[in-house]
Amino acid sequence: MAPFEQFLASYERHEAGAEHDLVLLFNGVDGPAALTPYRERTTRHGVTEIVLPARSLDLPAYLTAARELPHERLCFLNSYSEVLAPGWLHMLCEPLDRAGAGATAASGSWASHRSFALSLLRLPNGYRGTLGDPRLMNSALRSVSTQPKVSLPRRLVRAAIGLPGEIAGYGGFPAAHLRTNGFVIGRELLLSLRAGSLVSKNATYRFEAGHRSLTAQLRGRGLSTLVVACDGSARAPDEWPDADVFWQGEQAQLLVADNQTRQYADGDALVREALARYAWGPRARPG
Repeated sequence: MAPFEQFLASYERHEAGAEHDLVLLFNGVDGPAALTPYRERTTRHGVTEIVLPARSLDLPAYLTAARELPHERLCFLNSYSEVLAPGWLHMLCEPLDRAGAGATAASGSWASHRSFALSLLRLPNGYRGTLGDPRLMNSALRSVSTQPKVSLPRRLVRAAIGLPGEIAGYGGFPAAHLRTNGFVIGRELLLSLRAGSLVSKNATYRFEAGHRSLTAQLRGRGLSTLVVACDGSARAPDEWPDADVFWQGEQAQLLVADNQTRQYADGDALVREALARYAWGPRARPG
């Protein structure tokens, strides 16, 4: 309830600036009684509900919602999203009215799983030595990871098993991709993409940042993917590092916050530098 309250308070504090329906996607619930506090909190908003009886990862849940909803355009925000500026939905939607625009998001990144894995092996990679001490980088990335914390031997085993997929499944740095914590896309366009089964975290990571990511598939169709800042400016991938949005500067232009942007904001100088370098390589400007 706490993250939901944080989101809803920010939603109520900042006008969306665009006509919309608020849809709550309940991703796995323990019976009808579990919905009561959410329903009571949102009574005055007249929300639409979609209830998934079995919990799934975010992206397959989004696709389920897209199949059920009739709307022309969808904006997805995860459970830990916090709106930071008035007119946020208008700013995310407006660029999609232009010819050639495919999707917008509140943040994006150039980070590459492939190049980072190669850097750990001390093999040539797209970061070209800009990551600094790999031990500090590893520590910083673990600090923002959603994976359960495990012992060093288990981490090494897990890394060895996952390494081939990290190298084969992703492009090298810079691997520009929209982050799916907060993004807008046409419903039919989203459903036309090849997402695969999305049954594991690794599969969802690949759909967000891999060779056949949402961003890569849209680019293959000649459609742009834009990051929108809190001033309404919409930037193409080559301009993303210029904005203080995700893991850059003080993130002063961020439109929608989430757990990872908070972990950067709360991090010390070493964590911020490591995360900025991971996201932006030589164009990192940690705050």
